[in-house]
Amino acid sequence: MFLFTTPQTRETAPTNPIVNAIREGAERTGAGFDYLLKTAQRESALEPDAKARTSSATGLFQFIEQTWLSMVKQEGPKQGLANYANAISADESGRLSVSDPATREKILQLRNDPQVAAVMAGALTQKNRDQLAATLGRQPNAGELYMAHVLGSRGASDLIRAVGSDPTRVAARDFPDAAAANRGIFFDKSGRARSAQEVYGVLAASHANTQLAAATATGEAKVATAYASQASDPPVEIAAALSPGRAKGLIGLFSTEGSRQPVSKAVANLWTTPRSDASRLAALDPADRFFPRQAQSGAAPAATAPVEAASASAAAPVPVSAPLPPSRPVDLSQAASVQAKQAARPRRAPLNLSSFMIQRSGT
Repeated sequence: MFLFTTPQTRETAPTNPIVNAIREGAERTGAGFDYLLKTAQRESALEPDAKARTSSATGLFQFIEQTWLSMVKQEGPKQGLANYANAISADESGRLSVSDPATREKILQLRNDPQVAAVMAGALTQKNRDQLAATLGRQPNAGELYMAHVLGSRGASDLIRAVGSDPTRVAARDFPDAAAANRGIFFDKSGRARSAQEVYGVLAASHANTQLAAATATGEAKVATAYASQASDPPVEIAAALSPGRAKGLIGLFSTEGSRQPVSKAVANLWTTPRSDASRLAALDPADRFFPRQAQSGAAPAATAPVEAASASAAAPVPVSAPLPPSRPVDLSQAASVQAKQAARPRRAPLNLSSFMIQRSGT
């Protein structure tokens, strides 16, 4: 072994291709990556080939057949799937179908492709957001977007309105098909049907504190208006230490440059003794900020004697007004006298424990 050896480089953990596909789908559609990731975790536990037992839902985001055909029909030309999009047609009732069975199977198999599924989920999220915003008159939160993913935008708006008008109403009555396919959401473990408010809480719980992408143009306009209104407010006064005229950077302990004013007037007031006029405002005179001894019985302190008497004699020095040390607090004097009295008391002899000992020698 050489004296100076180069340590082996640590291999970085391989990135998850499923997570990368969700991130790319979020970037291509403008949807929130955090929202799409939590939705995929809730729907399929990040299993691309997951399939529901009670419906035709398949893939990372559990798209049912009609919803998937609708998204491929709308978003396919933008994502290089124009041939598949042209193969999808709608009948008079609006139901989508594909005439060629082989082509239909290929289109439905795309639900198991993480890249395609993430892009379609992001596009569906943006579509549901716009529809809910138009219906509710506000931007939906992440939990309400997930409700639209499960119930559709119309079903999500109906559930939100039911929570506001009749929160105790049984939700399974309004959504029988969704309740049959998602019993864990509409019924508890004992089989009791949950109310509209309870279903709202169950669906919103998995997406609490989830970050969403930027809002639509209407939402961005509202945000810009809010920022403009904040900009018109008067600026907040900053502390003296942060003012432009203050010394730049950190001021050293022995710095002689910069302002001598306190950093904050509030801090100066907190560290100032109450003045004779019962106010606690910081005095401008430095001598008043070091706890000077107050005059007793109206007599002036010796250090602050009138200067007129000294000015009568030219040879007499002029006394300087300097602060005196603080007097001893009364509490400390009383405590010292109590300790002196306790020290004067006679101490008892230590307790003799030999009389309590049991003799084990047998004598």
